[in-house]
Amino acid sequence: MAALKESQAKPDRRRELINATIRTIGRRGYASTTLSHVAGDAGLSPGIVNFYFKSKEQLLQETLEHLVEEYDRVSQAFIAAAGPDAPSQLIALIAADFDPAIFTKEKVAVWYAFWAEAATNPAYRAVVSRLEAKDQNSTATICARLVREGRYVGIDPEEVASGLNAISDGFWFDSLIDPETFDKERALGICRLFLSGIFPRHFTLADRGPAANAAPAAIDPAAPLSSDRKAHCQRLAMALQRRLQPAGPWQVRDLAQSVGVTPETVQNWLAGQTEPSSWTLGRLMAVLDPLFFVDVYGPVVATMRERFEQRLADVCEREQCERAAIESLVPPAD
Repeated sequence: MAALKESQAKPDRRRELINATIRTIGRRGYASTTLSHVAGDAGLSPGIVNFYFKSKEQLLQETLEHLVEEYDRVSQAFIAAAGPDAPSQLIALIAADFDPAIFTKEKVAVWYAFWAEAATNPAYRAVVSRLEAKDQNSTATICARLVREGRYVGIDPEEVASGLNAISDGFWFDSLIDPETFDKERALGICRLFLSGIFPRHFTLADRGPAANAAPAAIDPAAPLSSDRKAHCQRLAMALQRRLQPAGPWQVRDLAQSVGVTPETVQNWLAGQTEPSSWTLGRLMAVLDPLFFVDVYGPVVATMRERFEQRLADVCEREQCERAAIESLVPPAD
């Protein structure tokens, strides 16, 4: 009987520590998280943490795998609940991305931390790639059914799935940067707006809901731009210029029509006077090549990575100093 109670308690304790890790990374950041911080959040001693997880890396790896399994489980449950109807399944997939079970301020922060680390950590990259491939396949499979049912011509299900997932990822980023103003219902409505442009026989503008029908917040072109925004607008302008004729395949008018804005708006982007809203940027990412996002946000991502690495170096240095101080208090063995 005692052995049975112990076997039941062990998974619960491991789950408790993983949840504490998510909270700690969400509040302190990836690089600043230590086993001591996790133990403190869970109300346990560091020794207990070391009993269940032999190293910080093992704890982080299992935390990432937990997030991946949780995301997949919630997504599949939403699809199953939607029934056999393809449009309902696609809407369910979008809704799952913003469900409170996986969409919280702390979990989004942790996801972005692991995505940043996956660039140099093969173990993380393998786990994240596996989820992204499965998510892409699920979305593309439903889109392929819509293409067949609606007899749409010239629609690539894989491209639609990539665009929809990119828009959703962009909204996750928005919620991380400015959680106070992020509107989940508006995000869901904009995703439906994207689908109404691709699959008009299955989705209409009325499907967007009242939150999405409101006009997007306008950026005052007369307002002075900060240095960061100026640099961002310049990168955006250069990225667009490389894709417009004569350098690239697009004409201003065609790009404007595909994105759902006026040619004058595109000209303002090219002049560095304004920048797209979040939902417009999502549509740009959907119609242009994948390197467009890298061209615009590459320096920002590189800066974030440098900050992560600096924090990690600072933590390692502090741990080495603390270890040296402890060792200096321990008398040498005879």
